[in-house]
Amino acid sequence: MQINLTHSVILFSLVGIILAGSMTIFSVTSIDLNYFFRFLMITLISICFVATIFYLININRILSAGWIILVANILLVMSVEIFGQEINGSRRWLDFGFLSLQPSEFMKISYAIFTIQYLRFYSFKFSMFRSIFLLGVLFLTAVPIIIQPDLGTGVVYIAFGVLLLFICGMDKKYFYGLFISLVVMSPVLYNFVLTGYQKGRIINWFSSEGSVSERWNILQSEISIGSGQLFGEGFLASKQNEFNFLPEADTDFIFSIYAEQFGFVGVLAIFILLALFLLLTLRVLLRHNSLSNDLSPYYLGTYFIYVIGFSFLINILMVSGLIPVVGLPLPFFTKGGSSLLCFSIMLGFIFSARGFLRV
Repeated sequence: MQINLTHSVILFSLVGIILAGSMTIFSVTSIDLNYFFRFLMITLISICFVATIFYLININRILSAGWIILVANILLVMSVEIFGQEINGSRRWLDFGFLSLQPSEFMKISYAIFTIQYLRFYSFKFSMFRSIFLLGVLFLTAVPIIIQPDLGTGVVYIAFGVLLLFICGMDKKYFYGLFISLVVMSPVLYNFVLTGYQKGRIINWFSSEGSVSERWNILQSEISIGSGQLFGEGFLASKQNEFNFLPEADTDFIFSIYAEQFGFVGVLAIFILLALFLLLTLRVLLRHNSLSNDLSPYYLGTYFIYVIGFSFLINILMVSGLIPVVGLPLPFFTKGGSSLLCFSIMLGFIFSARGFLRV
């Protein structure tokens, strides 16, 4: 009975997050109530359909093709340079007519599948060669993303990849080495790798002396969040959205619109729902890990839970001006097929852990 209650709370919290995201997208993109119900049904059906597919597929079959999936994803990322759709000066999307996909978003999944496949062959035991090899693959596969140019997604991809290796048990000395290398190389990276626009984002984060045009997005985001105060302006009452002051309101900065409409109370509600989902899913995975000899579902599920949690954290810190803008989608809030499909696949892997949703 206790496990069934836990599963019910997990599903309730997830549905609550999805509903809040759909309401916010609706408030930004349309005021037609029929549109909202159509969008909500399409979103729920899409998530359930994709998550169910990856829940039912034998995880061993997916892992057996780990390197093929990674190579295919890299080729898709590279193909964007030829067939991609250019938006705001960058080619990051493949247009399939009914859906535009950003292949770089799925690298977080394909690298995880490849890594788990590789480590499972060695019973998840690291050696110096294996550690360096996996780190080398991680950094090399990030290059096509960074040169799109999409430095934010590339950096986040590397950070999540390092997190995966930490979860799988790589020796801590490699993480210390990465941190020291980053500190030592930071002046070189700043002067010779970053573009002027990227440098401007960092400078504006450290200083308030930038021009209004350079700080416009984050200023309007902070105004939007602050306008929400305790209880918010009310649903469909976002002035920042109504007068089109906040750019990318349906993607990168959608949480700012949510905070303006529902205030501190609404933000706190999302934090509670997210905490319930993350903590309870981790608890269930840990319980079933002790009942299984195969650690693959546990490592994959745990990794994807952290990806969802940190994606929320990074995006909220970004729109609050606490970290530089990196363009990371907010799970189940950001409008976009790539984001929805990516996080739905992650849910499928999370729930595919041994007996997760079985009575």
